[in-house]
Amino acid sequence: MKKIIAIVAALVVVLGVFAACGGEKQSEITPYEGTLEDLTAKLYEIQPVEFMVGPAMQVDFADEYAPSTYLGVESTEGFKEATWSESMIGAQAYSLVLARVSDTAKIEELKNAMFNGINTRKWICVEADQLRVVSSGDIIMLIMVGSELAPGVADGMVEAFKQTVGELSGETLTRG
Repeated sequence: MKKIIAIVAALVVVLGVFAACGGEKQSEITPYEGTLEDLTAKLYEIQPVEFMVGPAMQVDFADEYAPSTYLGVESTEGFKEATWSESMIGAQAYSLVLARVSDTAKIEELKNAMFNGINTRKWICVEADQLRVVSSGDIIMLIMVGSELAPGVADGMVEAFKQTVGELSGETLTRG
């Protein structure tokens, strides 16, 4: 009986060691240290677009309409800063938004709010039929585009984001 107890105890110890070492990998994502404007420029280097886009501009949090226009949210609570870059011709459905959050514990909540709140028909006569919202570290990227205008750009920009900032965190939100 003592042998059986000793064998069971040894198995429990061995299984405990494997369970501690083989659990889900908890990787720390290194936050992107550069500015959102620099990040936008790097994304365009990796994933160019075939039409004129403006440089990254700061979202004016004091403007009552800016958060809903660019981020799809009514309140900027939880956001440190955000930038937007859009087509310089108004009737082209294209928007790239980068937002830095103040608390990464709320990043999935903020991503979902942006994804569900953004108006993909904010332009005259056109609509973005592709929407992607992803995050890494403390940055959320929202890209929306009319696929007829720029086929493959939405997914290409997600790949460019991954190449630039590293591993994505949380869920990739996709429409179209």
